Amino acid sequence: MIAVSVTVRSVRLRWLTIIPLAFALAFATVKVVAGPTTLTLNITVADAAGGRLVGLTRERPLVIVRALNATNQCTDFVCYFNETFLNINLTLIQVNVSIYWFGVLVYEKSFHAENGSRTDLLARVNASTVKLILVNDMGEALKDCEAYLVGLNPKIPTLNVANGQTVSLPFGAYNVSSARCKVDWMSAPVAVPVLNPGFQVYNGTKNVSVRLGVAGVYKLELRRADGSPLVGARVNVVYIEAKNATVFEGTVNVGCVTLNNLPYGRYLVAVSWQGEPLLNSIIEVNGLQSGINLTTSLLPLVALTVLDADSQPVAGVKLKIIRATGGATAFDAVSDLKGQIVLGNIVPGSYIVSSSWLNYTFSISVYISGFAADVVLPLRKVRVKVGTEPACGGSCSLPPGLSAELRCGGAMLANASLTAPSAELVLEPRERVYVKAPLKLKVFWNGTKLLEKDLSADVGALSVTLPFYNISLNVVDAFGKPLPDTYLKITDDLGVKVAKSDLEGVAEVGFVYGRKVRVEAFWGEVPVAREVVTITSEAVQIKAAVYTVKVEVLNALGQPVTQASVTAWVNGSGYSFKRGAVTRDDGAAELKLPVPSNSQVLLEVGKGRVRLTRQLLTDEVSNGATRVVLDLLVDFGPLQLRVGEVVGLVLAVAVAILASLVVLRIWGRRAALRGLFEVYGGGAEAEEEEEASWRSVFSRFKEVFGAEKEKEEEVEEEGLFDEL
Repeated sequence: MIAVSVTVRSVRLRWLTIIPLAFALAFATVKVVAGPTTLTLNITVADAAGGRLVGLTRERPLVIVRALNATNQCTDFVCYFNETFLNINLTLIQVNVSIYWFGVLVYEKSFHAENGSRTDLLARVNASTVKLILVNDMGEALKDCEAYLVGLNPKIPTLNVANGQTVSLPFGAYNVSSARCKVDWMSAPVAVPVLNPGFQVYNGTKNVSVRLGVAGVYKLELRRADGSPLVGARVNVVYIEAKNATVFEGTVNVGCVTLNNLPYGRYLVAVSWQGEPLLNSIIEVNGLQSGINLTTSLLPLVALTVLDADSQPVAGVKLKIIRATGGATAFDAVSDLKGQIVLGNIVPGSYIVSSSWLNYTFSISVYISGFAADVVLPLRKVRVKVGTEPACGGSCSLPPGLSAELRCGGAMLANASLTAPSAELVLEPRERVYVKAPLKLKVFWNGTKLLEKDLSADVGALSVTLPFYNISLNVVDAFGKPLPDTYLKITDDLGVKVAKSDLEGVAEVGFVYGRKVRVEAFWGEVPVAREVVTITSEAVQIKAAVYTVKVEVLNALGQPVTQASVTAWVNGSGYSFKRGAVTRDDGAAELKLPVPSNSQVLLEVGKGRVRLTRQLLTDEVSNGATRVVLDLLVDFGPLQLRVGEVVGLVLAVAVAILASLVVLRIWGRRAALRGLFEVYGGGAEAEEEEEASWRSVFSRFKEVFGAEKEKEEEVEEEGLFDEL
């Protein structure tokens, strides 16, 4: 029977149940002698370079010593074995030493140890102490990263090695199955891809570099729409692979964002400008490029052309521009002389442009998608033309003293007046007018309001016509012949105007207001016409009740009476007219007489002491001719004799002749008788008879002539009565 006494200075049984005893068979050729055999071993475990093995935490190498039929093990870097074998006395003892590191056999040696002596063994295992360096894609060492190593050959369990950590690894091939890095923007480490997962550990390997999928430097170049750097934008970068963890959030002041040690993967980059989103883009960080240019929609400069409703530039208009979606972007701007407003750093989209006119505020929607846009305001230049009726054909004009004003509520937009005749009066406000504003036009003439009209600025050119006319009045007499020197009284809507016809019977009257006027004509202060006429572009004919009456004067024998006076009286209500003429050699005289319808005409014709007065009949006036026969038989210039007077004169001459004959006869008889009387006496009686005879003749003559004269006077009185 053999008694074995083993003293182990430092034994730590860690994998005692793991290592089967079958691997600990040791064969020793010994010489059995009587007496005990003592084996003393001092084994120091070192790496291949002779250095101390380095574990990850508290790992210790497992040292197994097999001698004779005994197996001893120690888990430490230095193991001391002191074993005594009773009943066995050997000079040399065959010893088998096996060392395991991370469960992998890294050392195996068989040797002979002398009995009773101490054997020191430096076991340099097949493992190298290496430093694991985790680097980014630029080869720069990473901090706060760890890798999971898997031994391919030999098979070792997964090792979790931190970046920069030194560990003793058995010789062989390894693979980094995964890696994790701690980043500033996340509390928990994030998984990163391994770019070169496999590596070898040899004798003398000191450092192992593993490239991880971490971008050493990744630049986000932010550009505006024209390619210029975007400065002042708000950028938010999230890592999609890590549940949208925020990588970067802040304002970019240099036109780019530099991200260091950025794990490979997909990122969502959101760029905004003053609260307005510019860009939402998913980028892939994969090491193929060190950055990316992100061109946003931000417009560096936008030229807004402010136009009115007629597409004309508007200068000096104040605008307030805000984002239609309610963003923080707002501008207050004033258009320049060209109607332009230049804005910087504009986010494309819909904007609300607001402005005001008087007490009216209006807003329009403008969509900005490029470097230029038009802003069409509901404003326009308004030009109001006050003119005459088209019926004038351009021949009419507006009178002096005409004024007009254009108002909107209580605000005066424009006013104008005329100091001289003009074809039109124009009102043109200096400022543009809001198209929906109610406008009111007022027109005055010498303080009298002619027109008040509501207008709208739906169109820029507005026109209003006033019925001012320049009319031409063609005054003719009853027979259609021009009637000069006729006074005209024209009554329009504004009052009374007067005119006088010229030699052609034409009267030009200006600034007549209204489409219908009342015209009154006076000839010789007698109203000869009264009409209401409609204004046209042609001359208006006024037919006056003026007649030219031809009076033919004949004597009792039907012969013309020259140098006879012809006088006519026209009498009516409120007027009286007298016109006279003298007959020509043909015995005719013409009288131009105003004969209104309610008048009476009395005609008196005379030659010397012979006169005839009678009423001029209507038919005679209308026909323009009449004939007057005077009771004139003898015209000796200063002496005119009527028919009766001539007859009486002839009778008187005849009687005188007869009387003379009688007288002569009587005187003859008297002389004879006187001679007889003287002879025979009786002369006184005969003389008395003779005187009586003469007295009877003279009394008869007087009776005849007296009766004739009374008869003529009665006839003249009857004729005058009939005429009256």
